[in-house]
Amino acid sequence: MSTLRSDRTELDIAVVGGSIAGMATAIRFSKMGYRVAVFDKKKMASQPHKQLCTHFIQPHAVPLLNELGLAHLRGTDCSVSAKAVFVTPGGLIEGPGGYLPDVPDSFALNLERRVLDPAMREAAQECGVHYHDATSVERIEEDEQGWHLHTTSEAGEQSIHARLVVAADGRQSRLAKLLGSEATLYPNERACLFGYFSGIETPQGKPSTFIMHERDLACTYSLVEGRTLLVLFADKARIESWRGTDERMRHFLEYFDALPQGPSTTAAVPLSKLMGYGDYPSQVRQPVVGSVPFVGDAALSLDPMSGVGCGFALSSADLLARSFADRALDKAGIAQGLAEYQQRFCDTILPHVEGICADSLVERNEAFRLKMFQAISADPDLSRKYLAITGRMLLPSEFHADLMRALTRQALSARKAGATSDVAASRPNPPSTALADREVGSF
Repeated sequence: MSTLRSDRTELDIAVVGGSIAGMATAIRFSKMGYRVAVFDKKKMASQPHKQLCTHFIQPHAVPLLNELGLAHLRGTDCSVSAKAVFVTPGGLIEGPGGYLPDVPDSFALNLERRVLDPAMREAAQECGVHYHDATSVERIEEDEQGWHLHTTSEAGEQSIHARLVVAADGRQSRLAKLLGSEATLYPNERACLFGYFSGIETPQGKPSTFIMHERDLACTYSLVEGRTLLVLFADKARIESWRGTDERMRHFLEYFDALPQGPSTTAAVPLSKLMGYGDYPSQVRQPVVGSVPFVGDAALSLDPMSGVGCGFALSSADLLARSFADRALDKAGIAQGLAEYQQRFCDTILPHVEGICADSLVERNEAFRLKMFQAISADPDLSRKYLAITGRMLLPSEFHADLMRALTRQALSARKAGATSDVAASRPNPPSTALADREVGSF
């Protein structure tokens, strides 16, 4: 798409960052009648889409595509609708339909960024958003009327005034640095490798399959045109031992081929090199810094194994837009909108962070983990809620109460059966919710 440049220097909303969260924010505010521009330091002719992404949009965020004018991306020529199947130490966890059998259309979406990113920019253009690529925001200053952004581009320097600035400039947010906002870091003990393949048989129903094996998670995603994305989140030592491009690919495919209930890779043909990362700690910033809201990875960049990057980007943009619906962009209106956004963010998104960050740690209480997944897989209602929490359609607190009750029943049954385990030796004392946070898994 051609980039549009405007001579306007007076804006209602300046969005810094043109990836998913930034474009979704721009579209939503433009549809509300505001004058919006997006500023992105990347030149789209050379980087039309993000490549280091597994393209998985969880079901809580899929309906948000409709509100962006992108419902057509849910068609079979653009993406694959999928439910989740979890192969756990305690058994299989799988719903009869989508993630939630009683919720219509509760499917995840395997939607590649090569399709999503250009479509979002095109939708923004159609809404009247002015898009400035290869433009860097060097500094910002606030006064009583709003913000002054000082930018540089191939066309030179420019000063732009906006009543509200939105930080959507990703994990390495420059605006965060300019505003002095430090991120809180949480360690991630796994590395990641992924690649695209043909020749892998597509499972019936095209589910996204997540196999918990030892300390790793292996994921299989069906894509359009009969292709498959294989993703491995593994102990860093395992991946570091696979040296050399050809040897790494061989070890990677052998790993998947040996998995219980994993896909056969005998006929797999690589369509790309293996990509990934060696170290990717989770990082969390405040959703509002001063009078600047943060969305997407600029606010929250978590372990990619959780699969929340695209979904939380769309969700945070939605929460921000809804917080400013029917508000004037004067000083009072902006303050009220920011306060509402911060509350919505803390109520809706932040509750998932503790479990995701705990899940990034390799060491586990394996005995408890086995009991937990046995209890989940044996209980259809608990299985349904586990799928709901992994799809971010349920808050962790709503799941943990039921999990604790199931574990208590499990302990009582073991006691009545004369079990000699520690749990059966005394009155049942289930693990705390904090332990459940560590072990439940947040894929």
